[in-house]
Amino acid sequence: MARLSAATALLALASSAAAAGEFGLTRWSEDHRDLADAARSDSPLDAIKHIPLGEGAGHYLSFGGQWRLKPVSFDAPLFGLGAAGADGYVYQRLNLHADWQAGPRFRAYLEIGDARVWGKKAAPAVIDANHTDLQLGFVDFRAPVSQAQLRLRLGRQELMFDSAQRFVALREGPNVRRAFDGALLDGALGDWTLSAFHLAAVEYRNTDPFDDRSDSGIDFSGLRLRRAFPSAQVDGYWYRYSRDQAAFGGQRARERRDTVGAQSTGRAGAFDWDLEAAWQTGDFGAAPVRAWAFGSVLGYSLEEMPWRSRLGLQFDAASGDRRAGDGRLDTFNPLFPKAAYFSQAGLTDFANLVHAGAFLILRPSAGSSFGIAAGHMARQSRADAAYAQPLLPIPRSTGDDKDIGDYLRLNASYRVNRHLTLSGEFLRYRPAPSLRRVGADTADYAELVARFLF
Repeated sequence: MARLSAATALLALASSAAAAGEFGLTRWSEDHRDLADAARSDSPLDAIKHIPLGEGAGHYLSFGGQWRLKPVSFDAPLFGLGAAGADGYVYQRLNLHADWQAGPRFRAYLEIGDARVWGKKAAPAVIDANHTDLQLGFVDFRAPVSQAQLRLRLGRQELMFDSAQRFVALREGPNVRRAFDGALLDGALGDWTLSAFHLAAVEYRNTDPFDDRSDSGIDFSGLRLRRAFPSAQVDGYWYRYSRDQAAFGGQRARERRDTVGAQSTGRAGAFDWDLEAAWQTGDFGAAPVRAWAFGSVLGYSLEEMPWRSRLGLQFDAASGDRRAGDGRLDTFNPLFPKAAYFSQAGLTDFANLVHAGAFLILRPSAGSSFGIAAGHMARQSRADAAYAQPLLPIPRSTGDDKDIGDYLRLNASYRVNRHLTLSGEFLRYRPAPSLRRVGADTADYAELVARFLF
């Protein structure tokens, strides 16, 4: 009852009009200096978004958070071919943060998270629950060097380089977001931006409060260079990923991969695009690694039409292992992918995959959208399995037929105001006949999400 009362109070507060201080997917990217002008504040919660420290608009404290409630129904994880059966459960996530902006040179950010799951029959996974722990905690040191602006970030942090988030993502869909411990240095000079980082993935331990720690077995380093144009940008990157205990083809060994890639995003008139290609080398135990992936989303906006629709085509492919036991690994590793790139269900991962799909997005109003998408999935290599997230081989999915199946996805979102957003998604994924012959079932996944930001 207390939980329901709190939710009701938040919904009532969110119904008030608000116009200032927009919130972001990454809360640490927000800038609330605009609220130094009290005339821009028209929500009771704006009082905690900008607390001046008496030294100008750039010196202030900001407090905020997020509360998210997410009921989920999933009738066939791994198409019913794994140990987990039909399940229904409720996620709740609460994050509270404090941001100290001490002028142009220094900033400290702290975020505490509490993620819980109720009613799940299967044992909670790492992405399901993490009771009261340090989600983020870092300091920024900023300085101009010659004509460039440099920033050094030290501590527990998130990475988000692009909106597609194919291979480095926040993991926003599941209950526990992804974080890393270490250092990131970036600099901007004119239209160029360079980022360099050396990080260790966070190990979520959900036994006691504040028991998370750096995972010494997963290291992630890299460089990313971006060139901005008036209506586009081009990125090139190199990532080094190493994991002490990786599993492929029923074997466990140390994995080390170098990923070299390029990405282009932009818009030309009504057309927009997001294209990315990556090549991987390295080793898995004594076996050399040679793998590749390609992702693309092409869109066309009909802004002059009712409901401001957008049509799109999507094509993605990633290599699979060409021959078991040949002493070489060809399966692409998507590193830290966006769980919802294909759907929130996680039935498809970016490995041994060929995907072709189309989508339509309708926007009846400025704060609402409705989407429908359909597509076909197949394996790139017959010798390798189909993969669900996170790089889980789907049992009995190797065979002569490469087809995995066809899907239909519906989603909708309604932004009540800048505090409250309501959304939902439904996925029906029908496996190919070859999978149905070995016991696969049609998978239906549904979720509703209420997200309150302040």
